Amino acid sequence: MKRFLFVTAALLAMSVSFCFGQSKEDIKASIDRCAKLEKLCSKQPKQTGVADVDAYVQGVYNAAISSAASSALLQDLYYRQIGETKDGVTDVSIKKPTVEELVALSTTLTAEGVSIAEAGKGAEAATKASSTNKNPMKIAKIASALAFTKDAYPVLLEESKAKVAAIKQMIETAKTAKNL
Repeated sequence: MKRFLFVTAALLAMSVSFCFGQSKEDIKASIDRCAKLEKLCSKQPKQTGVADVDAYVQGVYNAAISSAASSALLQDLYYRQIGETKDGVTDVSIKKPTVEELVALSTTLTAEGVSIAEAGKGAEAATKASSTNKNPMKIAKIASALAFTKDAYPVLLEESKAKVAAIKQMIETAKTAKNL
């Protein structure tokens, strides 16, 4: 009987991991992107004194900080869903995430996407404001601030897209498991 239960549990775990669209490689890539964002955000870019540039840089910075936090939550939910610890050790005592938990995170990710889009809208105004500034002291600050956004924004977009796809798949998997 114990052997039957073990085999059933193993087959169920394998079927859930095969059904789940996100892989450990995807999670590893997400962890790498988060580390890059955290490294970029470790020192907040200094104010330049140009309102449009400062608003754009602050928007990207805030979105990056928020993204790193929500990525950590998503990774935790992923490991709970597959029944493993972050070290890859199978743990059957882990409570699977509920559909409600996943939907709540999905709402957060949607709001995060809106903030990323809002931050991106400031890029044109920041570029225009920076090109009209002729003060050599401000030019260096502006260049440094815009270099931060140039590095952070593409990573932020990639991570956001990956999280939206992952949470969508996780919700579908949880709904399917709930119906069983």
